Amino acid sequence: MYQADRSQTDLEPRSGLAEALLPLRNLVRPSSGSGPAGEIRALFARFESRYGEPAALWADSNLVARRATAKTVFYPFGGPDLLFPLHLFPHAREYILVGAEPCGAWPPAEGLDGFALTGIAEILRHYLDRSFFVTRDLRSQLTSSGMGGVLPLLIAQIAHAGLPLHRIDPVDGSGTGVSILFGDQAAPMRLSYFQQDLRDDHWAQESPLSRHLGATHRLATFVKSASYLLHEAPFERLRGLLRERTDLLVQDPSGIPYSLLRAWGWHIELHGRFVADIPVFAKYHQSDLAAAYAERDDLQALPFGIGYLSDAATSGLIVATPPPQPMEAPCAS
Repeated sequence: MYQADRSQTDLEPRSGLAEALLPLRNLVRPSSGSGPAGEIRALFARFESRYGEPAALWADSNLVARRATAKTVFYPFGGPDLLFPLHLFPHAREYILVGAEPCGAWPPAEGLDGFALTGIAEILRHYLDRSFFVTRDLRSQLTSSGMGGVLPLLIAQIAHAGLPLHRIDPVDGSGTGVSILFGDQAAPMRLSYFQQDLRDDHWAQESPLSRHLGATHRLATFVKSASYLLHEAPFERLRGLLRERTDLLVQDPSGIPYSLLRAWGWHIELHGRFVADIPVFAKYHQSDLAAAYAERDDLQALPFGIGYLSDAATSGLIVATPPPQPMEAPCAS
């Protein structure tokens, strides 16, 4: 559980935050090295060349006009994946990530020793190589490494991005959410991470995530590697929220069903390629989506892989926007 009395402000040496961050900064900063630090720096560099930089260039060409007003990015099922939303929505003011894993305490009372840093490197290895976390593996790795939560993973990504970190606070007293201020100190960005089961009967209206979303404006929603949970019945509330609050949706095929987006009357753009997802998700095959892709001979392959189809040659993204809301007639005077 994130401990409220461990909130730290600024990067002054006397605050304790700078010292706590130093091992993570050494882990990810670009310099020569060996062992876990050298390996993880090489994986970060490979991630940028395979995923991060091409995704940023693609977004600059395909999202730039619509994301200009996207101040809040909502990433359900994202877990501790911060790099993708940072690359796709670099000018957002807040990133709301939701995962099954706890936040964990920060800074750790014992500091980050070599064992903990090795654990961080091991967890990041699959993510940086394949572009997504495996929930089952992540849970066991957090336990075996002694980290207990995803906070060091989030901070490592902020450090890799070269962004100053200013403050870490619990979202509320429950320990299920954490808020991180980072970036330009005059106009910092906020990362809000929530541990939350998003099934209808596990997600209460008065939960910290519900209250937080209730205080936000319109959303840019990003969904990838979501295990096709939005195709399942117990996620009706989440589907309703996304339909009601989203102005811009960017997702891989594991997000909202293509047939449902069409039924909602949303404007849909297809990018990249799609024939079928990996075999483990065969029961969710979307023949209508595959047919829609097959009918288009003008689509170019994405310059990066994303989600379970991490090969750029087979990866696809859906960009969708809701229909314009009818304007209310002015009141008669």
